Amino acid sequence: MKYRNKSHILILILSIFTGCSGITVEKSIIVSPEDWVMAGGSSLQQNISGYSLKPPLSLMWDYNIEGGVGPTGITSTDAVVFVNALQGEMFTFDVATGGKIGNIKFLGKDASTAPLVLGNDVIVSFAGDKKYSLASYNLTEGKISWRKKYGDIQTSPILKDGYIYFGSLNGNLYKVDVFTGLKNWEYNSKSQIHSTCAVSSSNVIFGNDDGKIYCLNTESGAVKWESSANGPVYSTPMIKDDLVFIGGDDSNYCAFNIDSGSVIWKQNMHSKIISGSALYQNSNTIFGCIDGNIYSLKTEDGTINWKYATNGAIVSSPVISGSNVYFSSYDGFIYSLDADTGIMLWSFELENKVKTAPVIWKDFLFVAADEIVYCFTNKIVEKKK
Repeated sequence: MKYRNKSHILILILSIFTGCSGITVEKSIIVSPEDWVMAGGSSLQQNISGYSLKPPLSLMWDYNIEGGVGPTGITSTDAVVFVNALQGEMFTFDVATGGKIGNIKFLGKDASTAPLVLGNDVIVSFAGDKKYSLASYNLTEGKISWRKKYGDIQTSPILKDGYIYFGSLNGNLYKVDVFTGLKNWEYNSKSQIHSTCAVSSSNVIFGNDDGKIYCLNTESGAVKWESSANGPVYSTPMIKDDLVFIGGDDSNYCAFNIDSGSVIWKQNMHSKIISGSALYQNSNTIFGCIDGNIYSLKTEDGTINWKYATNGAIVSSPVISGSNVYFSSYDGFIYSLDADTGIMLWSFELENKVKTAPVIWKDFLFVAADEIVYCFTNKIVEKKK
């Protein structure tokens, strides 16, 4: 379905080419502070949208990219949607029409991560290519700026102060210059890393498959502290002031002191946790579990505010938009709850299982269900004749 929106969105003038250099932008992409340009919305991984989108929403357009999308595969800025596909491609779409702008095809055999949009440059991480696993693509020139090999990467690149941070299946956490792709430092955690990191000014936090949670110094890469869980840690940590929140395969959701690594509180959720978290009103952390429940806990002591049950596993992070929380479930639905009470305000059933976190840009919400990318809006949608 293709729908042409009549609202006054500024659409970029684009030229489309084929092959690896498949996207060229004739006008520069302007990134606003509210835009969703990296996994988690910011380096702190708080999953707070800069836009307030109130339900109910209507389906505006959808597009079949013929390949699945990972839990954090979507970013959006300046009326353009960026989507990484598991088969090793990145697609771009016009928000207003759902038309494909272009795509690049050099992302190995697995691009399960989120594109990092810097404006005219996009940083992509991927796996399954013998020569490369991290690249910068310039949209105005329509060509690759640089490519590097840092082992197979299944974590999203996170930007902080001119550097990108990411973990690799070779067990290393890297700090890399965003303009050159050259390594600043690396730390070997001795186990595969599937946990996308959270980064503050002086700390980078991540988990690994061996059940370790690390806090490194961003300047030197030295270990500040580490903690052990009773199972792999795939979840993305969230930083709030002097606290770090993270869940694990051992079903425990924990709050750590970011300076000392001491456990402030621990809550057994009786289900594995592989999603990230969203921060609501600076006092509540919201996250989902494999058993299909989504919870709101007080950040102060871990007390449960509410829970909401779905009929499928929740593997991606929820997103806060105003007083609403949006999230997806393997039961095939995307949901919106009242973030204060957990009461469901809106839901929509998609055609497939939904494992991708929703992303919001202005009045539009984007999500993927397997190979189909969807756009929803709370504007009036003209029915196709």
